[in-house]
Amino acid sequence: MTQATIFSISMAFYLLAFALYCIFLSSSKEKFYKLARLSNWIGAIAALIALGLRWQEAGHPPLSNMYESMVTLSTFMVLSGVLFTIKHPLALLEAGSSVFAVMMIGISSLFPDEIHPLIPALQSKWLYVHVSLAFLGEACFAVAFILSYLYCLRRILGNAAGKTNFNNKAEKIACYVVTVGLPFIFIAGMILLALTLKEKPNYADKWQIIVYWLICPAIVFSVLLSILTYFFRGAIGKGAEKWLPEDSVLDNLTYRAIALGYPLYTIGGLVFGMIWANKAWGSYWNWDPKETWALVTFLVYSIYLHVRLARGWSGIWTACLAVAGFAVTLFTLFAVNFLISSLHSYV
Repeated sequence: MTQATIFSISMAFYLLAFALYCIFLSSSKEKFYKLARLSNWIGAIAALIALGLRWQEAGHPPLSNMYESMVTLSTFMVLSGVLFTIKHPLALLEAGSSVFAVMMIGISSLFPDEIHPLIPALQSKWLYVHVSLAFLGEACFAVAFILSYLYCLRRILGNAAGKTNFNNKAEKIACYVVTVGLPFIFIAGMILLALTLKEKPNYADKWQIIVYWLICPAIVFSVLLSILTYFFRGAIGKGAEKWLPEDSVLDNLTYRAIALGYPLYTIGGLVFGMIWANKAWGSYWNWDPKETWALVTFLVYSIYLHVRLARGWSGIWTACLAVAGFAVTLFTLFAVNFLISSLHSYV
């Protein structure tokens, strides 16, 4: 059985998990939740087996190109989702991690999956710790993003009667920008990326994958979410009281996810990255676009922790910071490689 086949099996289990989570949310039958978690675990274990086989065949961890990065990060995201909810079951968070994984495995088919010898710049043990720790941190940031999105959605839905409680109009606008506006911003970004790839010879016959796997599903999701939120806010709000914990609990879980991911990303992505850069290029910092945007990511999450711990902020504005941080994370991971010339562009 090939690695690609195993990844396809993994993606099938993620899709099954998502369907089971939906059934659980509509029926409240605990057995569907347990089956959904089991399906996610099976999918993640299958992906780990595929990654292990690729590591054995290549002789190095699967972290050296865009294809390997996406399938590895998708696995970390699912594992973060199921591990983070062991003590605090949260079906919507786990379902969200499944959706992320499916999209990333699907989009990974854009990129060549052939195994090649490492280029000289990547022939270092620092590759392993730099990229793997950074990915673990980014997986935690993905969890924080999903939780922040759910927090803003929870605030908009309000209680069973559809009544919301915002301190001012700015908070209400911010929540709507996140829950309704963010998907459309994401769609616009993906359209830009698809048009950029269309002009590149290596992706001329593959850029449609972004349209089928990301843009079309995102449009359908955004339209349905907008319609349901507008016309059935009370009914959804009543359901949300069962599906989601209190606002304060979601806010605290977001902080815990970022507090875990921040040191992993800082040590792996920045500190170990600088040590590796010095060994590979003779300088700890080159202001390469990838380095610069990694620093921007670090600064956004540093601001989040500062305003929460030192300023006592919480709620909508810290949720917006968590969302902004993950948007910058995604830009650093993927868009920099296609939109900006970089020393890190190995694809």
